Amino acid sequence: MSNMDLLHQVDLDIVKEVVAICKKHNLKYYMLGGTMLGAIRHKGFIPWDDDIDLGMPRKDYDKFLKIAPELLSAHLKLVNYHTDPEYHYYITRILDTDTKVIEERIGNDNKYTNASIDIFPIDGTPNNGILRKIYFFRVLFHRAMMSLCYKDSIDRKRPRGKAERILLWVMEKMPVEKLTTPYKQKEKIDKLLRKQNVKKSKYIGNIMGAYRTREIVPKSFYGKGRMYKFEDIELCGLEKYDEYLTYTYGNYMELPPVEKQKTHFKILEIHGKDVSGD
Repeated sequence: MSNMDLLHQVDLDIVKEVVAICKKHNLKYYMLGGTMLGAIRHKGFIPWDDDIDLGMPRKDYDKFLKIAPELLSAHLKLVNYHTDPEYHYYITRILDTDTKVIEERIGNDNKYTNASIDIFPIDGTPNNGILRKIYFFRVLFHRAMMSLCYKDSIDRKRPRGKAERILLWVMEKMPVEKLTTPYKQKEKIDKLLRKQNVKKSKYIGNIMGAYRTREIVPKSFYGKGRMYKFEDIELCGLEKYDEYLTYTYGNYMELPPVEKQKTHFKILEIHGKDVSGD
């Protein structure tokens, strides 16, 4: 079994537990981003992708955060910025503490983390178009400020638009760490997101993902959800998957060039066994 196959299996084991909790407690979830794309294009993982992204409407997300720590297996750990002050992100991760992985773009074997899946809150947005743009700007500003507090962890290889590159260049010259803290920025983001009502919003989604506002779509795309094959299980995804994937990725059935087929993590250890050479 290849290194990537091992990582995929760990991710699947995590998501099976998460989905079981959602089913038992009647919590809604959806596959998002590359996981939704993988389900349609590959009937499972994108071959070079190494994580799973799930989204939950805010009410379900909050309930999951409350009950999951008591229900997950002992080797699984729920982390977010509330549970761990050293945690860099706003979103929640479920870590498999029995694994050890390194982030390929950092390439430092001494700086490892655990295999994990990401869970995002699904929030609404203002229905007025101008107010929605202002809302996007405010959230993305605080997200940029949060990232700049961790300047050493910014992925400078990731494709960015010209405006974003200029903004990043300007803000990197600022002594952001003297002006604020990442925790304060995460709190500001949380306050902005929670103000929005999913039920009353025409456009909903996950603005904290890799594609930012391109993951904010008409609420009808989500619908009540439907089941899709994903490897050896079925996971719930958006009802109008074609509209969602086209909006987010464009021609999503076309494979990206080989140079863009990049992995993020390499698995080093499972249950104390070194698999880095496998």
